[in-house]
Amino acid sequence: MYNVENFVRLTRINEYFKVLLLLFPLIFMISPQNFFSYVTIEIFLSNLLLTAFTYTFNDVEDAEDDYFDANKRKRNPVTRQELTKKQGYIFSFILLATGLFLLYLISSLTFVVGVIFSFIGFIYSWKPIRLKSIPIIDLVSHVLFLGILQFLTTYLTYRTIGLRIIPFLLIIIPFSLINQLMGELNDFKVDKETNNINTIQKFKRIDMRKIVIIFGIVIFIGFSTILFTDLLENRIVNLPITLLIGSMSFNKLRLFLNDIKRFDT
Repeated sequence: MYNVENFVRLTRINEYFKVLLLLFPLIFMISPQNFFSYVTIEIFLSNLLLTAFTYTFNDVEDAEDDYFDANKRKRNPVTRQELTKKQGYIFSFILLATGLFLLYLISSLTFVVGVIFSFIGFIYSWKPIRLKSIPIIDLVSHVLFLGILQFLTTYLTYRTIGLRIIPFLLIIIPFSLINQLMGELNDFKVDKETNNINTIQKFKRIDMRKIVIIFGIVIFIGFSTILFTDLLENRIVNLPITLLIGSMSFNKLRLFLNDIKRFDT
């Protein structure tokens, strides 16, 4: 009999669930008239499932490497042999299929974007290609699938592409980059032992404090633009939402800076 808890732990849902809850205020900002509809639930669940797929598939692919890290060895049920790799693969592709099906119910455009999002997430971890082990490409691919494309699956559900997406991307892109760089900093030792040559491994002497400053400026421009270019009647409602997104982004910058300090010592 399968232990459901092992499958839930494999998704690492606790690492992204709270962030994905921001989809609800984001949808309200994009299209308040369509917020109270079943599509809102569909787009949230599809994003949750496709994100879970990328994390689950990553942990299955990294099961052997995770053995060299005590925390990951404890966390990863495939590494702990509580699940087989076959079970992990089957579960991850069930998540993928269900998430894509929900996007298909919304529109063919969101489905196509979801397919591209999932494919990049797949080759990001898939060992024959493993984009996460290619310096710079690891950052670009992460920003694409857990950033731009993930955002577009939501945005294109309600609107067409236009200049309005730019300030959102000014927040999303640095946020995704920070997540990737933080992960590479935390995994520095095990990546070195397993010969996973990513951006941090390749350019470990880069002054990342300057990167923090640049990210902070870009994020500030992004959420300021969203706030002050809104119609006056929307500004009162969007103010707390914008400040919430901005505060979470700057808190992520603070955590990133703490990781840099630990890395330097």
